[in-house]
Amino acid sequence: MKTKQIYLVIAFLIFGLFVHAQKDGYEHLTNVPPPHFNNAENQRNFRLNGILLSKTGKHLVLDYGRGNSTIAIFSFPDFNLLGLHTLNKVVELSQTYFTNNDSLLFVKEDRYAPDYMMIKVFEDRRKNIKCANTPRGCPSQAAGLAKIRTYTPDQKYLLERSRKNKSILEVYKRVD
Repeated sequence: MKTKQIYLVIAFLIFGLFVHAQKDGYEHLTNVPPPHFNNAENQRNFRLNGILLSKTGKHLVLDYGRGNSTIAIFSFPDFNLLGLHTLNKVVELSQTYFTNNDSLLFVKEDRYAPDYMMIKVFEDRRKNIKCANTPRGCPSQAAGLAKIRTYTPDQKYLLERSRKNKSILEVYKRVD
C-alpha cells in the first residue's frame, strides 16, 4: 500500500513540474541573467525593470537597475550581447525605439527631460541628442510603464521577468 502512495506522490510531483514548466501553451526555454553582474549581494541593484523587443523581433533591450539604468542590447533569439550601457538616469523604456533596420536605438533618458541617448547598436557607440533630432521628434507623451512581459511579433516566444528572481528574464517557446 505504501508503495502505491509513493508512486502517486512521485507522479503528482512530476505532473506539477511539467505544468509549472509550461505557460499558456509555452514551454520554458532558458533564463537570461543580467550580463553585467555576478555578485549575489548586489542583486537588488540589478532588477529587470523593462523589456523592449524591436518591431522586427531580432533585437532585445533589457533595462536593469535602481536609480541608474543599465541597458543591455541582445540579438534575439540567440542572446548574443551587442552592447551594455550604463546611464546616470532612470530610462523611459516605453518611449524607447529602434530605427534604421534596428541599427539605431533611441533611449529616452529621463521621464521629465527631452533628452535621448542615440546608440549605434552594431558599433557599440552612443551620444546624447535632443528630442528634436530624433526621427520621431518631440511628441508629447505621457510617461508609460515598461513591459515586464511581452511576446515576439510572431507569438513564437514569450519573454517575462521572473517572479522568483526579479533580475532574471525567463524565455518560453510556443509548443507546436
